Amino acid sequence: MNVYTYAVRRITDRRRDDLDRGLEYWRNALASDEQLRAAFAAYQDEAIKKAQKLPNDLEGARAKLTAEAKRAGITKEKIEPPCRCELCRDTGYVNGKYCKCVIKRVIQSNAENMVLPTVDFAAAQKTAPKAISKVYAAAKTYINEYPNGKPFFILTGSSGTGKTVLASATAAELMSRGAAVVTVTAFEFVRRAKDYHTQFAIEDYYDLFTPMLDCDALVIDDLGTETMLKNITREYFYTLINERWMRKKYTLITTNLTPNQLLERYGEAVFSRLCDKNSANLFTVSAPNARITKA
Repeated sequence: MNVYTYAVRRITDRRRDDLDRGLEYWRNALASDEQLRAAFAAYQDEAIKKAQKLPNDLEGARAKLTAEAKRAGITKEKIEPPCRCELCRDTGYVNGKYCKCVIKRVIQSNAENMVLPTVDFAAAQKTAPKAISKVYAAAKTYINEYPNGKPFFILTGSSGTGKTVLASATAAELMSRGAAVVTVTAFEFVRRAKDYHTQFAIEDYYDLFTPMLDCDALVIDDLGTETMLKNITREYFYTLINERWMRKKYTLITTNLTPNQLLERYGEAVFSRLCDKNSANLFTVSAPNARITKA
């Protein structure tokens, strides 16, 4: 069973448990309240008459039952708890596809989907190196426009300028707004792609590649430092970027590579999507390495 199927089963099982609790609550209420029990019995009798096309007063019986339930402090929500997800009604599917609640459950159930540390945005902004401080305003706009802003946010520039911290802070802020977020390093991306590519040879394979396709927001840190594996790195990176570009999903990438180096390393198809002016925010940060230079 793949992780998505398992998540759907957990969601539908939880819904069944919610309904069972509602039914148990109703049964206990009937058992302990004679007036409510009598009103319910009368309602059932009138419902049977109507089903048999006999003269009946179903509406009157319903009104009496409603009044008795109100007197007893019983609400519809207690008997039939509302669905936890209004999109799929706790079925796990919307129009034949996995619901966002399923994707979010899969991502949040595995700590490996958050490789980068969680960083508070406001705190990071206060201590950001001068060279990148202005980019925080653009990142805040990017966050505020979620999920309808330009989906790609690309940070290029030298090492030690705060790109990773900004990426981590942006991811944390998007999570606080309900987004299902995956953060990985470029090295981790290649590991996931390689495992996905060779899954037939891996016992108890656990799919960590698909969540990168499906998550609401993806962060890839230090692009360009990964190993270039034949038939894997470029091919799966294109698949990932193209899918997210077509689906307009938020994708934040940090890299020390220049735009020309990105073009040379990953090809025109990837480059044109990463730097598409209609769908990408591109920033270059140039400054001395703050890790080895005193402020």
